[in-house]
Amino acid sequence: MSKLAAIHQRNQAIMGERNGKAIPLTYGDLKEEHKAVRHNILMTDYSHFGIASVSGESAYELLNLVVAGDVSAIRDEQAMYSVILDDEGHIVTDLYILCDDERFILISEWVNGEAMCTLLRNALEGKEEELADIQDILSLDDELGILHFEGPYCWELLAELYGMDVVGLPFQEHMHIDDNLLLRSGKHGEFSYKLIAPRDELADAWLQAQDAGEKYDLRLGGLDYQRLVRLENPCWEPALLPQGNHCPIELQMQWAIRYDKEDFVGINALRERLEHGVSQRAVGLLIPGQPAIKPQPCDGVFFNDEKVGWVINGGYSEESDAWFGRLMLNSEYAYADIPYFHIQTASGSVPMNTAATPFIRNFSFLVNPTEHSYIDSTRPKHLLEQLEWKKQKEQEEKERKAAEESAEAQASPTE
Repeated sequence: MSKLAAIHQRNQAIMGERNGKAIPLTYGDLKEEHKAVRHNILMTDYSHFGIASVSGESAYELLNLVVAGDVSAIRDEQAMYSVILDDEGHIVTDLYILCDDERFILISEWVNGEAMCTLLRNALEGKEEELADIQDILSLDDELGILHFEGPYCWELLAELYGMDVVGLPFQEHMHIDDNLLLRSGKHGEFSYKLIAPRDELADAWLQAQDAGEKYDLRLGGLDYQRLVRLENPCWEPALLPQGNHCPIELQMQWAIRYDKEDFVGINALRERLEHGVSQRAVGLLIPGQPAIKPQPCDGVFFNDEKVGWVINGGYSEESDAWFGRLMLNSEYAYADIPYFHIQTASGSVPMNTAATPFIRNFSFLVNPTEHSYIDSTRPKHLLEQLEWKKQKEQEEKERKAAEESAEAQASPTE
């Protein structure tokens, strides 16, 4: 057992497994974990992520044969989000690609490092002469792990731990912390950072952040918090979908595809699908409040009496007081903000509207690291508080000037 896993067990975290790694599913209170990621800081063990590296001058060319994004667009210390497709144009996994000096590092939460290496080696077959300067294709799963920090104020904690450069770190870029990497990236709309470090160092980093994070009301969490945050901010999650529904066009993920690249796995299937058109597309569903009848995955969606799709997933957001989810609808109906639909469940019919995603405006949009602070009482915590402070200061200035004018008038000699 690793030192970090021992810490989780000592703290009575409920453990599970993903990608063959034992990780916490929850630290016991999912509501509090969700509240932390939306309002202050949640720290989780992301050591289930597969990690691989590829090095050599032609590494970006090899990657461009495998991933749907354009790896040549990123430079040292930059990163990108992309997807890997199969020959049928279906998503195998999503991933982040980090350009790190002489190598590229790949991290994915859905496949392990060796699986990513296999995809790269398969793409290299028959092109060994063309890509002769590929040096290494390595799985780093046994060597490296990841801690994840997420929430509107995680930048402030990490700046305290690792220096003020964290505050200026742009989205989809990373910085070196000694021999480790800190990547700013995330799928849930909040400030989000991943510390990539040797597995035997993760326990010390966890305890250090836990101790420093007390004043930020940091909470410890496990992967189950993702169920709710990914209802509010949908992202790629293969467990929700049958294999035949992994098409990025149907899932409205075309923004992750670069169609102007010459060649990559799955591009011909996608181009053919675009030429002929797709019959269905994903769209959000919104039901205000908590419905008495709760829709279930695969329940039919109807427009009048015509079945036009099915429910992918859904759930209640207490913070928003709404039932959110996603549907797969016939393309001619797959638009946001349309009423008149209903879901036919085993217990009855539920009226609903289609909706655009994401469903919430994240609190992190109201937090500016150069102006706000969770712990510094001389600075406002967020934009709304800053506006209140501004109003208060303006009112105080008016009262001060009025008092000065009154004092001057009283001091002036009368005629």
